[in-house]
Amino acid sequence: MAIKDNNWKSYNDAPLKDGEVLVPQLVSKEYAMGLKANMSNLRTWEKSGISYLVMFIPVPKDQEKQAWSIFNVEVNELLDEKLGPNRFSRCMVPQPDGSKKPCPKKNGNNHECCANCPFRNIYEKEDRSMVYWSQLEETEYAGGVESHADDDYKVEALLEDLINELEQKNPKLARIVTLGYAGYSKAEIFEMIGVQKTQGYDLFKEAERLTKEFLFD
Repeated sequence: MAIKDNNWKSYNDAPLKDGEVLVPQLVSKEYAMGLKANMSNLRTWEKSGISYLVMFIPVPKDQEKQAWSIFNVEVNELLDEKLGPNRFSRCMVPQPDGSKKPCPKKNGNNHECCANCPFRNIYEKEDRSMVYWSQLEETEYAGGVESHADDDYKVEALLEDLINELEQKNPKLARIVTLGYAGYSKAEIFEMIGVQKTQGYDLFKEAERLTKEFLFD
């Protein structure tokens, strides 16, 4: 996100009154044009690879903090909508055996920070929506079921228990986990269960939450 500079101007060129400050507001081009905004006063900012348009509006100084909070919430909602569960995903780093593993969290000088990484936007990203589902194969669970990578029948039994539990809550959640575990992409799953992207992401989040709860609580 851009840092405040001395070149910010009110969207409609109105001068600031005493006690007023400028704060950004997330807008669409159409909305700004509808307000007859001076488009040269708007800025395009970028965060997490997502670009968005902002205009600057005057607010009383005592409302500045609140206005910034509203703006940050709107930006976060936009990023959630555009990036979905993968918003905080890590790069999948190729391994010598041909597999891929998530890039470890930065700890001291173990690797470059994400902003300076030479492989940024080159490696594929970890699919966060599948993280807890993949742990069916690598975690020890309560309830007398211990899972190992070579014990497929145990994994299948655990998956069946999870699906049965989700089925009682919402059949679409059970379907999401089943298809996700089978390797289908989010876009494919949305189409297969008949939901739009926004509703699909909400269902994914709920399926992930309940799966985590099932595995670890």
